[in-house]
Amino acid sequence: MFRYLLIGFSQVMFLISIHGENASPANDWISSPGQWKELYAGDAILLESSDPPHAKGSRYAATAAILIEASVEEVWNVINDQERAPGYLKSLLSSKSLEDHDTYSLLEQEVKVGFHKVKYVVRHMPEPQTSIHFQRVSGDLKEMAGFWRFISVKGSADTRTLLIYQLSLTPDFPVPPFLVKKSLTENLPDTLHAVNDEVLRLRNS
Repeated sequence: MFRYLLIGFSQVMFLISIHGENASPANDWISSPGQWKELYAGDAILLESSDPPHAKGSRYAATAAILIEASVEEVWNVINDQERAPGYLKSLLSSKSLEDHDTYSLLEQEVKVGFHKVKYVVRHMPEPQTSIHFQRVSGDLKEMAGFWRFISVKGSADTRTLLIYQLSLTPDFPVPPFLVKKSLTENLPDTLHAVNDEVLRLRNS
């Protein structure tokens, strides 16, 4: 019983500490204690957010978050290595670098969206250990854009990474709206869990 009291106490102290001065960037995204409890329990949660400027014209958008027991650098290294991503993301069938530039790279990717396979070229724009933006350049989708955001969260005993993933898209093929929405709201949390698993696998290998 004493062990469970300690676990409960550590969770309370963590929730108190994340609302302190060091966690203000995280609190811009996570607004309620209930959301923090879900994140601390290991869940990936969907967030309510208005359409971002880069998503104007996109018909569908979603934003999700997860709290990973690793440093920003560890999480960044996994996501920024896009050519390895098909190894742990089921919906990403392939990812190949076409061009590398100082501030961005061009990637050719093939993904599964519902019952469809789509191929496109995306501009991958990293801002080291802060965010990674991406935007469709050409290919099957009419429009796609989004970002990953990395926020260090200091708790009472450790430092974790709040990972935010936003994706907006417009298909260029006939598809019922509810299927696209369902795909987004299921795919984003699944993707975040896959990233979490890969980060922890590498940490423990």
